[in-house]
Amino acid sequence: MHILFTITYNEHNLRKFTLISLLVFFGFGSFAQRKCGTAEVLAQKLLAQPKLVKKMEAIELDLQRKRPDNRLLRINPRINIPVVVHVVLSNPAQVTDQQIYDQLAALNLDYIATNTDINKVPAVWQAIIGNPEIQFCLAVRTPDGDPSSGITRTTTNHGAFSVDNSASDVKYPFSGGARGWDNTRYLNIWVCDLANDYLGVATPPGNIFPAAEDGVVVDFRAFGRTGTAQTPFNLGRTLTHEIGHFFGLKHVWADDNGGCTQDDGVSDTPLQGDHTYNCPTFPFTDNCSPAAPGIMFMNYMDYVNDACMYLFTSGQTDRMRNAIDAQRASLITSNGCTPVNLQTRDAGITAVSQPLGYLCEAGQTPVVTLKNRGSAALTSVTIRYTINGSAPVNYSWTGNLSSLQQTEVTLPALTAGQGTSTFKAYTLLPNGAADDQPGNDTAIVDYNYRSELSIPFKETFDNAAFPPEGFTIVNPDRSFTWEHAAVGSKGTPGSALMRNLGYARNNETDDLLGPVVDAANADSVFLTFDLAAAIASPAGSTGNPWDTLEVLLTTDCGKTFIPTGYKKWGAALATKPTPTTEEFIPIPGEWRTETVDLTPLVRNKKFRVAFRNTTNYENNVYIDEINITKKDVNSTLRDKGILIWPNPFSRQFFVEFSTWPEDLVGIAIFDAAGRLVYQQQPVTHVGNRVTIDLVNGANGVYFVKLFYTQQVRTYKIVKAK
Repeated sequence: MHILFTITYNEHNLRKFTLISLLVFFGFGSFAQRKCGTAEVLAQKLLAQPKLVKKMEAIELDLQRKRPDNRLLRINPRINIPVVVHVVLSNPAQVTDQQIYDQLAALNLDYIATNTDINKVPAVWQAIIGNPEIQFCLAVRTPDGDPSSGITRTTTNHGAFSVDNSASDVKYPFSGGARGWDNTRYLNIWVCDLANDYLGVATPPGNIFPAAEDGVVVDFRAFGRTGTAQTPFNLGRTLTHEIGHFFGLKHVWADDNGGCTQDDGVSDTPLQGDHTYNCPTFPFTDNCSPAAPGIMFMNYMDYVNDACMYLFTSGQTDRMRNAIDAQRASLITSNGCTPVNLQTRDAGITAVSQPLGYLCEAGQTPVVTLKNRGSAALTSVTIRYTINGSAPVNYSWTGNLSSLQQTEVTLPALTAGQGTSTFKAYTLLPNGAADDQPGNDTAIVDYNYRSELSIPFKETFDNAAFPPEGFTIVNPDRSFTWEHAAVGSKGTPGSALMRNLGYARNNETDDLLGPVVDAANADSVFLTFDLAAAIASPAGSTGNPWDTLEVLLTTDCGKTFIPTGYKKWGAALATKPTPTTEEFIPIPGEWRTETVDLTPLVRNKKFRVAFRNTTNYENNVYIDEINITKKDVNSTLRDKGILIWPNPFSRQFFVEFSTWPEDLVGIAIFDAAGRLVYQQQPVTHVGNRVTIDLVNGANGVYFVKLFYTQQVRTYKIVKAK
């Protein structure tokens, strides 16, 4: 099976280049041959999100432009990149600190062209050996400013990780992985067991993948030069190769399935038809470079054994520096390689857990995290908070926190005002004296409180601001989530969209929660909304995990959720009659209105409605025109629990209950002479209502008998034509 993308262009005499001509192979050979997943996952991404192709074109043009005034080359002749290594294995200790240090040492030699085997580069290419002038250091501080070794270890029972979606499972704790550090300040490297004999995978520059997935993944058997590293991939060159991708390099054969019209976007690497395995003898030719010197198989961006790759070219060096300058410049200014200088007295608030986000109640008890950032034990400190710059509230904390330890602290209560507010908490006078480093004392968060709304409630999403006031989004994987779409069910310019077609992971949930609604004194409550959805797989597919839309309720501000009974997927969810692999944008006629009876779940309660999307690589889902309405019950029905109406009647009448009696076993109608004229057993009802038709009955008095398991109740009704 293969997937092939080909996009070509010429600009300013740039060498003709295929943006991406990716042949994706499934079922490569043994682990004895190098296998990189970067081209494959990029192909998957572009297939799922065709709109990214134009973005890739723009990135490619930018990387190929000559930059004679490149500010990085001028200001930073040698670039230092902070690195964090996340070891994720069933036994993460098997990759030792020393093995990690040794891998970084090998990497640093390769990226300043001082590797001991660089003299093996054939004479014909000696003049174009490139020196990227890039060095990598293990981070010595965390994103929060604490000292660090630059190494994290996570014990997992996941087993081998797939390279799909840039091996995203290894990058999230909920799927057995480890969360990366801020990708604008650190290069995240995950070391794990990769499935299907892959050695590594990397995310290219340009924000093509979510920030949480940005970085490099290397199989633990191809990492470093000692320990778990296995021949022939035991010289650390897998990481050299994958970081080349991370900085914008492509494979030297351009992933074009043996073609010779495309190249890797670098002018000084020879055309090459395919990857090269093992360790060829120079000169080595192919159909694209049939004469000596042939192909540059010893380039780090080919597939030869570690011992047979030794160089980047000058063109590749320029491309990497351009990528850093254009797409990854924040790594250059990161302080991740700057050691932390602990002060004696240094306290601070590192987090606010309450109030935070959307509040369902005005009364709040603030909870903050106090951290001792200093070298001396912290025994006392003043914690102060303000709301929107108002008069400060002080709290005196006493205890004993050793260096770099933290604790949660509950502060005096507050009453939230309407709308969005800013909560600022900070520390003063640690151990009774001035803070040695006051710049890290403060935490600031926004929260939003909106008093509960009465019924009826309506949201049309016509305002481009998203989410609307009172709505919140829950996005656990920090990837694609609910967004505003400029198309609506009534010809209006807005709806809420879940872009399942482009989602990078399957079986992920995203919630769109509405504001708090008060159902006090509502006899019945109904939710209606307009839906548009499409599927990509054939409707009759068996065993297919479909995109799913579920409507849930929460009565405790999102701590727990209650099913409403609305849950649809596949053909039942779709409003477009035929499957499509193109991005679904609904047209008139591809919407329908859905109705959910919320009555038994919300009567006399405050609640929020949640629309939960579960993605499984199908297509987009839109919701619009959300309405929450109520229907009042006749006062007699409300008071007595039963109403028989109309009375008198001309043809049919109704027996209606405020709550359906589960012990009702039958209904019988008798005329004034005591003759049975109608009966139901069991009773047929729609909702809480039974319909009785006596169109052929004579005018006069009738008696309605309701048979319960423990009693019989009789009511009189009159027919009058």
